[in-house]
Amino acid sequence: MDPNTGRSRGFGFILFKDAASVEKVLDQKEHRLDGRVIDPKKAMAMKKDPVKKIFVGGLNPEATEEKIREYFGEFGEIEAIELPMDPKLNKRRGFVFITFKEEEPVKKVLEKKFHTVSGSKCEIKVAQPKEVYQQQQYGSGGRGNRNRGNRGSGGGGGGGGQGSTNYGKSQRRGGHQNNYKPY
Repeated sequence: MDPNTGRSRGFGFILFKDAASVEKVLDQKEHRLDGRVIDPKKAMAMKKDPVKKIFVGGLNPEATEEKIREYFGEFGEIEAIELPMDPKLNKRRGFVFITFKEEEPVKKVLEKKFHTVSGSKCEIKVAQPKEVYQQQQYGSGGRGNRNRGNRGSGGGGGGGGQGSTNYGKSQRRGGHQNNYKPY
């Protein structure tokens, strides 16, 4: 579905139990669906970028970079720590972004959703690109700032974000799309 219009994009994916079924479909010369000729093709896996960046929310703004580095350095080598500032108050914000040199430490950190860092219970998520976050905050349907303060939300858990097929797409509500006929 097109996330902006809610209409069908005119294609879909089918996962067969048996690989031989794919060959049977491809061997057949013509396919019709709802009176239209369709063109089935074998889907190719898309290469996903390794996930190396996490969002740490609920962190005490007083936590020093050294304490953060000490805690998360236990999981693997850290490439960078971003400590965002609130420009109005000129103080650190209650979240940070940590980029590891490898993907493996991110997997280890995400085994637990919450970690206690410098006395604060922190929520860990895969970091979302700024565009995705802004789309979730200010995008479709005039939802406005409903998620304000819930930085990095969306994308799903268990590897979420970049590994998810919903990466960059907003979740649809209601069942009306299920019986939508595009033609």
